[in-house]
Amino acid sequence: MIKGWATVEGTKGYFDKRGINIKKLKNSGEFYTLPVAVGTHLGDFSEEHSILYQDCIEHAFRDKVNFVDTCVNYRGMKSERDIGSVLDKLINEEKVLKREEVVISTKAGMIPGDVAIPLKPLDYLDAILIKNGLLKKEDVNIIDGYRCTLNPKLYDYCIEQSKKNMRLETIDILYVHQPGISREALGEEKFYEGIKEVFTELEKQVNKGNIRNYGMATWWCFREDIEGIRYISLNKMYEIAKEVGGENHHFRFIQLPYNKIMKEAATLRNQEFQGQKITILELAQKLGVNVTISAPLNQFDFEKGKYTGSELVKYVVETEGVYAAMVGTKRKEHLEQNLSGII
Repeated sequence: MIKGWATVEGTKGYFDKRGINIKKLKNSGEFYTLPVAVGTHLGDFSEEHSILYQDCIEHAFRDKVNFVDTCVNYRGMKSERDIGSVLDKLINEEKVLKREEVVISTKAGMIPGDVAIPLKPLDYLDAILIKNGLLKKEDVNIIDGYRCTLNPKLYDYCIEQSKKNMRLETIDILYVHQPGISREALGEEKFYEGIKEVFTELEKQVNKGNIRNYGMATWWCFREDIEGIRYISLNKMYEIAKEVGGENHHFRFIQLPYNKIMKEAATLRNQEFQGQKITILELAQKLGVNVTISAPLNQFDFEKGKYTGSELVKYVVETEGVYAAMVGTKRKEHLEQNLSGII
């Protein structure tokens, strides 16, 4: 297992060695990064795509991108394992990278699958999670093919699995993945009760040294009107974190889509602060919560050739309140193209 975690000193040193001005960087309070990360969601289960991902992630770490975003669900755990292979090579074998220089975020809360066994999520639920007494069928909220839970046991299990996949002793950011499914299935009151149990367990995971920070990675919740069935109040999330973790709680990140088409994060006033309606980006800034962005390229529009990748990424990262864009790519040449204009 690779010991340690991203630090302010380590990540600053990473960019100092590369001659990158600190003004180009973002400081989360825990570490420095560029306003971009390599996202690892897209692609199939093939070895060909794993080779591409490993090549792209290695190039990113060697060059100037020290932030990678993933999930235990992505590509049947292959994305996490590809990251682990690269980290082992660069940190343990070649010793050209230090653990404290890089930031790794992942997610838990959806039922995973494992291509190595192989088991699809539904089979994994029965053969691994239910069989071993970690979950019951009634723990799982199923809507539109998504299978999510607020049972803390799954989070503990997935954290250990992610650590194993990536060969890490500590994960920098752990997101509660797609909580909107549980919000719709359980209703508001039971949902917030469940989140309290999850946050309580995640604070314990911080104390054990398994994770450093936690948050929520959502698709709908922070982009819906207050009356929406998947709507989540960031204020309530923050207050729950304070209740279970005190003033020094570790709820420090949220992730949601934002791009030239999906603009709600910067335009929809669906959150409240001191009696006023404000946007999720505005409220996150006031609370000191870092916002990372999924789907910055909006692939459907991007494929039509209306914008270049670099234009789309620049639009996102230059929006006030955005910490970083998770740019999904498994080709290093695409990564370089998307970074142009930012560095």
